[in-house]
Amino acid sequence: MEKEIILFFHNTIANKFLDSLMLFFTQRGFILWLPIFLWMCFTEYRRKEYLQLLYLLIGLILGVFIADWIGLEIKNLVQRARPCDMESFRPIVGCRDSYSFPSNHVTNAFCVGMIFFLFLKKYPLTMRLKYIISFYILLITFSISISRIYLAVHWPSDILGGAILGSVIGITVFQTIIRVNSLKRAFYFFLVVFSLFRIYFILHGPVDISPDEAHYWEWSRRLDWSYYSKGPMIAWLIAVSTSMLGDTPIGIRFFAVVFSFLSSIFIYKIGKHFISERAGYIGGIIFQLLPLFSIYGVIFTIDSPYIFLWTVSMYFFLKGYGGNQKYWLLAGVTVGAGLLTKYTMAFFYLCGLIYLFIRHRFSIKETLNYLKNPWLIGGVIISFVLFLPVIFWNFQHDFVTFKHTAGQAHLYDGLKISLRYFGEFIGSQIIVFTPLLFFIGFYLILHKRALNISEDKRWFLISFSLPIFFFFLIKSIQGKVQANWAMTSYVPFILAASIALERKILKKLMITSVIIGALLTLLTYAMPFFKLPANLDPSARLKGWQQLGEYVSKVKETMERDGRIVIFSDRYQIASELAFYIKYNPYVYCINLGRRMNQYDLWSSMNDELKIRTKVNGVFVTYGSKNEPPEEVKMAFAHCVRESFTAQVKGVKIRDYTIFKCLDFKGIKERKPESY
Repeated sequence: MEKEIILFFHNTIANKFLDSLMLFFTQRGFILWLPIFLWMCFTEYRRKEYLQLLYLLIGLILGVFIADWIGLEIKNLVQRARPCDMESFRPIVGCRDSYSFPSNHVTNAFCVGMIFFLFLKKYPLTMRLKYIISFYILLITFSISISRIYLAVHWPSDILGGAILGSVIGITVFQTIIRVNSLKRAFYFFLVVFSLFRIYFILHGPVDISPDEAHYWEWSRRLDWSYYSKGPMIAWLIAVSTSMLGDTPIGIRFFAVVFSFLSSIFIYKIGKHFISERAGYIGGIIFQLLPLFSIYGVIFTIDSPYIFLWTVSMYFFLKGYGGNQKYWLLAGVTVGAGLLTKYTMAFFYLCGLIYLFIRHRFSIKETLNYLKNPWLIGGVIISFVLFLPVIFWNFQHDFVTFKHTAGQAHLYDGLKISLRYFGEFIGSQIIVFTPLLFFIGFYLILHKRALNISEDKRWFLISFSLPIFFFFLIKSIQGKVQANWAMTSYVPFILAASIALERKILKKLMITSVIIGALLTLLTYAMPFFKLPANLDPSARLKGWQQLGEYVSKVKETMERDGRIVIFSDRYQIASELAFYIKYNPYVYCINLGRRMNQYDLWSSMNDELKIRTKVNGVFVTYGSKNEPPEEVKMAFAHCVRESFTAQVKGVKIRDYTIFKCLDFKGIKERKPESY
């Protein structure tokens, strides 16, 4: 029956005029929405309903995004073939490779049409004019829908499914965004939408798993009490998520979305406890709009759970100090979990102590008396007990983590002065936290009357911000400090900004700074889609890894006929990415040819392969273009053949690799780590 309907439109009534008209509806039909949109914009602007106009714009963008994404996921789930393979098919528009049910053109059209139709009801128009505009909206959606059947790229039931799905999404978006009458509803809806967008980006975005993510995933395959450079929390979390979602990008990054969502919830809770519920909602939304924090809603490194645990600990600290003593024990749990995540969580003890010292009028005696609080002591003990696995593991491994941390802190370098690193640190902080908010944040928490809050609250913001910032500022004079190391110092800046917006302090500057932050965040997510040279693309380090893995997989398959194959590299980044992207996720080695220590040095050696097999061949992968393998690799095999590989994305070169196919492994002599 569906085929007969398609043949009627596609062949029976077909002519050149209808071909051109239907092609226009399919390819440029969205232009027909413009008169309706411009009329509504003009009407809302004339009525000075600027917020309602903003809600309409956001609702349309989010509606189309959600409709298109859900339609795509249903397509991949149902996997219905398009009708384009009919013998009588006329390739007016061609046939896409994607599946058929539902039609995303129709889903998007009905979503937009439903939003416009429902928005139209709020205008005091005559019934005749409302009917005319409603008919125009219906005509557009109907024309786009029919064009998909006429061009024979969708079955009629695809159109029906798209119409139902688009209408439901349009009604939902209108009710929760455009018709919203409370900040609370907007807050939770935005959090859900941001989370859905991140899941979509992870599933369909143009970036691969980052080297750090791949390395932490390698840890999760070998669960332990701790690891060389970090605590065990990141490995434990990835082990949980991949056990549910598999060894996939969404399996690794699932908790990044979760922790970003929950971080906003607890910033809201702090703002509500601190000032007001409205300030809390504003703070939670600002957190999502800043590039420093928003990126960790997709990329799952230690900073995703770290910023969440820091924020939760701040909330528990406030509740505990406010009189609910049991919260001190909960703070102990979250601080301890934070230490298992990132060792800079130890700054929380310092920040809390500074605040207590200030709060007790700079009296050491009164501060010490308060520190005798049994609930507070219990919380501290809990945090130390939770950290014991790291101590126990390091005791077994010659305290390599402490040596590594000392190296990262440049303690072995002695006293050095470097204005270059100092300038880099300042510049990086201005960029990642956005220029205006960076300077406004300092002004708001340092100026006594800027926020019009009590001194206790202002000192809380200062105590949990400036000690961390100035520590890393001073540290940058001695050596390089990464842009994200001071990230927790900006949580109080977000709270200060939310208070300023709630109380309309520096209103224009604050709104401008938040808009700049949102645009920079949007640019961060959009950057991977641009065809930029690798040296100008910050996302380049997240590209090309899957291509490399697929290429090495083919090399491995061709060599496996002659015996066991070991994959190895001299860089942990390459080794980890190969372990993830090579088919069946093999065990990959990272040999030491003169570098600092890493986690691979604590796992089994490549030489152990000879203990269980006599015939072993290898594939060595390294950066750049090299004519000969390193001397250690050359001596370890009877013969090596060179291949080169260049990773490219959309015709843009990302990086070069050299691959050596080596035969007859005899054992390799590795060097000791040069540093930690």
